[in-house]
Amino acid sequence: MDDRNEIPEISSAWNASLLALVIFLAAMLYVFGMAMSGDTSQLTAKVQSSDVIEVR
Repeated sequence: MDDRNEIPEISSAWNASLLALVIFLAAMLYVFGMAMSGDTSQLTAKVQSSDVIEVR
């Protein structure tokens, strides 16, 4: 009966995968926010040899 009250351990591989996913999503949110703000000059300055096509 004591087995039900124990907290299952999460392996370190799952922790590393979750951390990598959170970092990736944060980076994508940052890039998306920069692109949506219209300030593409800073975004393209950080990415070498990138072209910006504005369609309005």
